[in-house]
Amino acid sequence: MKRVRKVWICGVLTLLMVLVSACGSNSGSNKTTSPGSDGESASASGGSGQPLYIGLVNPVTTFDVFNLDNAGVFVNSLMSDTLVAMNSKYGFDPKLAESIETTDNRNFTIKLNKNAKWSDGESFTADDVEFTFRMFTDVNVKTLLNMTFVTGLNEAGKREEGQTELGFYEKVDDYTFVIKTKNPMETNQFKSQFGTYFRFLPEHMLKDVAPVDLNKNEFMMNPTVTNGAYKFVKFAKDQYVQLTANEQYYEGAPNIKNIYIKMMPATNLAAQLQTGDIQLTSPGVGLIPVQDFDKVANMANVTTGYGDANNPNIMFINSKKFPDSKVRQAIAYAMNRQLIVDQLLKGQGELVDGMLGQNHPYYNKEIPLYGYDPEKAKALLEEAGWDFNQMIEFVVPTGNKIREQASDIIAENLKAVGLKVQVTKLDFPTTYQRALKHDYDLTIINLGFILDPNSVLGLFKTGVSFNIADYSSTEVDELLVQGAEELEPSKRFEIYKQVQQILHDDVPVIALFADKQMYAAAKNLDLGKGLETSTVGLTNNVAKWTFNP
Repeated sequence: MKRVRKVWICGVLTLLMVLVSACGSNSGSNKTTSPGSDGESASASGGSGQPLYIGLVNPVTTFDVFNLDNAGVFVNSLMSDTLVAMNSKYGFDPKLAESIETTDNRNFTIKLNKNAKWSDGESFTADDVEFTFRMFTDVNVKTLLNMTFVTGLNEAGKREEGQTELGFYEKVDDYTFVIKTKNPMETNQFKSQFGTYFRFLPEHMLKDVAPVDLNKNEFMMNPTVTNGAYKFVKFAKDQYVQLTANEQYYEGAPNIKNIYIKMMPATNLAAQLQTGDIQLTSPGVGLIPVQDFDKVANMANVTTGYGDANNPNIMFINSKKFPDSKVRQAIAYAMNRQLIVDQLLKGQGELVDGMLGQNHPYYNKEIPLYGYDPEKAKALLEEAGWDFNQMIEFVVPTGNKIREQASDIIAENLKAVGLKVQVTKLDFPTTYQRALKHDYDLTIINLGFILDPNSVLGLFKTGVSFNIADYSSTEVDELLVQGAEELEPSKRFEIYKQVQQILHDDVPVIALFADKQMYAAAKNLDLGKGLETSTVGLTNNVAKWTFNP
């Protein structure tokens, strides 16, 4: 059982980063200063040499590759490459790694792109990878990510005090290394958890920094050397980040020489798109409010699209406070979710019952959704002997107005079937902490998109610390063990389909909605591909972006 817990943890600690980062406001209030003071107009009219301005809602707080939030991940995707990058088809594009291969699903051989260099001309090699891992696994270095899935580390993903060897890392030559995992992993699972999340540090710049000083080193706020398409130039806190083209970039020097990522309230995005003060938004970090959809879609100078509805807003139901599944099913039937999609989302959303969006590769399409049926809800509550005098606290995170309005609708739906409901609106960190402590009756959290199903559905493993619903099922526990160990994709899918069916019947969660988030780009900005599915893979080919004259 101990082994199983480790297998699950490796996914959930990746999930933790997404949980923290996936609940950004779409109604921000920070002031914006135009980054035009360095001599470039924020509303240039196009053609060669035009800088690109990207609208960002979430503020950037750090460039520390071990502790990035959602905004930091986006900015770093422009200047700090990973080994591979997930694309809009949920496959993987090669980046710093030419290949990731395994013959036994425990030893993964990574061959680096020999043309990859740091922006100062130094080669990016396996020594940089080893240096990064030495820092990353040091107990004195703060990290949001974790590597509990590799051999030789403790359950915190760190080396024990005094342990010098990296048991999971083997350098073959300057451009080849092997990562050893504790348990067999399916290749795409490894690419997802390892290849797409980890970014690297330049050994030649930081080799003299003590681990205890790494997080506070000035490099983390001023990364003067990068290995991605762009180089860091300037960070004006709560205002903008300025980047310039990395002429040493191994995929070729970027066409657009300068990029400014501007931070602003979400309500300013539409106006700045219209005036040309920004030319691109990215859902998740630049989410256009629903009320502005029509205005933006009708702009003559902008191309718009909607991403896949792959980020369900999940209502967690405290299973200890609602031990009878009939009561949880009653809550599902009482919710008029189609009304939310039709009215609040203007039809730009989908209904799902569980944790995965309909476009997720592991989504079980065979499960019929709960429909709006208040009479059936009342009948189930009567059958369960529910005490209608009992007050239910519905804890709702603030910051996303659509989610708040949807929660108000749901609260009224629940009252309509006889339940007493009190809505408590709190900031996201407080909501999240109360959720982890099971200090709620009902609450909502958006998880963001996660490819590995075990990282998502593993939240329902009995006794794990991130089991927000405090749910327990012996059958689910056993299936999660099987799913984590199964290497054949189709068999793995069948296992997680069973997990989804059980969770659907037991209802520890019910999704309120999954919204199709709008994104927009200036018509003269050529991204080299269509705007397809949300932010997944958007910046993979940033070096090829260009402005048409």
